Amino acid sequence: MNISESLKIAIKCIKANWMRSLLTMLGIIIGISSVIMIIGAGTGVRDYIVGLIEDMGSNAVLVSVDATQASEADYITLDDVENIKNKVKGVERCSPMLMGFGKATIDKTATEATAMMIGVNSDVQFALTDACEYGRFFTDEEYDANAPIAVIGTNSADMAFGYRDVTNEYVTVSSSGKSMKVKICGVANIDSMASSLGGSSMMSSMFSNGSDNVIVALFMPCTTLTQITGANANLGSVFVIAEEGYDYDALGNATVNYLKATHGNYANNMYTAQNMATYVQIVDIIMSVLTAFIACVGAISLIVGGIGVMNIMLVSVTERTREIGIRKSLGAKTRVITMQFLTESVILCLIGGIIGVTIGVAGAFAACSIIDIMPNITVWLIFIALLFSSGVGLFFGIYPARKAAQMSPIDALRSE
Repeated sequence: MNISESLKIAIKCIKANWMRSLLTMLGIIIGISSVIMIIGAGTGVRDYIVGLIEDMGSNAVLVSVDATQASEADYITLDDVENIKNKVKGVERCSPMLMGFGKATIDKTATEATAMMIGVNSDVQFALTDACEYGRFFTDEEYDANAPIAVIGTNSADMAFGYRDVTNEYVTVSSSGKSMKVKICGVANIDSMASSLGGSSMMSSMFSNGSDNVIVALFMPCTTLTQITGANANLGSVFVIAEEGYDYDALGNATVNYLKATHGNYANNMYTAQNMATYVQIVDIIMSVLTAFIACVGAISLIVGGIGVMNIMLVSVTERTREIGIRKSLGAKTRVITMQFLTESVILCLIGGIIGVTIGVAGAFAACSIIDIMPNITVWLIFIALLFSSGVGLFFGIYPARKAAQMSPIDALRSE
């Protein structure tokens, strides 16, 4: 008997007892679907969180001031930014991070929004994961000239204008009784970084008068922002980018030591350095471990399903004792009988695996749609799941198949 005949007999037997076969496959279906759903959704969540951190500048060190104990003299100044860039060993670029909130009026449509303004310099673009999607970043010359220019977030452009390429459009921003018409020079993926730096949404809600306004994220020259808000350039944090090959932790410590020496506060932990790449690694490890652990728990049902398959195959051997006896008396070899029952066991688990993969993929997309993220389901994940389900059928089908193959023809023919 060749493999094709074994497949035909196996499918015929499964169809003849389709309800029993379906119940037998249930454990395999639940196991495969739960593993696919957990790994797909878990990996999608991990990628989403890591992506948010990378958007904040995974290749940079964020040096911050402890606002709970800082006096005005402790805050970082624009002179400090230049000195960090020029005097601290290993620093290639350094950008201020100054937050400001106000109102924004879209000149083209006259619609109003809440403006989340972040004062930076041109160096911050090197901390972003991607370059400007449209347009460009402002230059050092525009920064020095206090130019009324800004880079808008991609999501902000979609929500405020209704389309993404809004370069050369104008937004009028106002804060503390002052206003300025600002030209959009570029569109970049800065919304995640702006939201993270902006802190609580309560800060921005005070500018929207309780209405459901759109929040527009704008990166503009720090010097321009101080003109709009009328505030001093007392910086709560700076982004520091290292030279190629330089250790980020060492760079952060060197920057903190410089600020302590400059501001004369060695005795406390006024300044902290956060290596953004470290956060990416930590989140990646935590989410991977959690996903793997939960997937292993879900895989236990595969073992339960495999035991069910073995049980049903033993019942099938008992039911088909006379058939086995007749075939052996007609010259069927032991390996042929073994192959027939192994094929039936593998096909049973493979069908269960296919159904489980379908349910798992659908479940992963349904779960991720609730939190508006994309699950990460690869072809390799599906292939391994199907291979594993077939392996379960092979492993748990060996004993029933060998029991059928080793049955004595005479004893089998005597069976009722």
